Amino acid sequence: MIAGIDEAGRGSVLGPLSIALVCGEEGDFLSLELADSKLLTRDEREALYPEIKKRFYSSVILVSARELNELMGRFSLNEIEAMKEAYLLEELPLTPKEVLVDSPDSIAQNFATRIRHHLSKELVIRAEHKADFNYPVVSAASIVAKVVRDWEIDRIREEVGLDFSSGYPSDESTVEAVRHMLKTGHGREYVRMYWSTVENIMANQKKLQDYF
Repeated sequence: MIAGIDEAGRGSVLGPLSIALVCGEEGDFLSLELADSKLLTRDEREALYPEIKKRFYSSVILVSARELNELMGRFSLNEIEAMKEAYLLEELPLTPKEVLVDSPDSIAQNFATRIRHHLSKELVIRAEHKADFNYPVVSAASIVAKVVRDWEIDRIREEVGLDFSSGYPSDESTVEAVRHMLKTGHGREYVRMYWSTVENIMANQKKLQDYF
């Protein structure tokens, strides 16, 4: 039995960070055509999602923008991610021979050390770069995390009534939505305030206010 952990939405400026854990027999993952969620279309991910849920143990946690804003005053994003992944492992009712994790740390195995620091039980944890690409179990976790985050972004979009796309700062419609949220306060709780995109918007708004 093996487990994999991955996240979705780490670089987003809007909405939650989604972290998923999937666990099952290693050979069973080969029966599905799994790939890193970034290499799949939304339709492909959502077709695989129920199959993963049916065949394997899975759990997911959404770290809201509000919670990220609170925690990032004290911890790095890597540390927050490690804390949440440790929580998923604490709740895991199975005992995998190994846990494979996609590492955000520049030195990959440093992330495994971070997770162990927040973990009370003994598990073999291996953190690697591109684990979501190289290991089907981590690909499965990537898909679960991405699907759940996409659904949450859909919900936020409908709630605030703004037509933004991915929630990432590379998307101009997202940046426009963030500007609107910061200016009006409507939906502001979904904005990650420690991101450079937000800091730049806030700084520019303050400069504009100096002229009035």
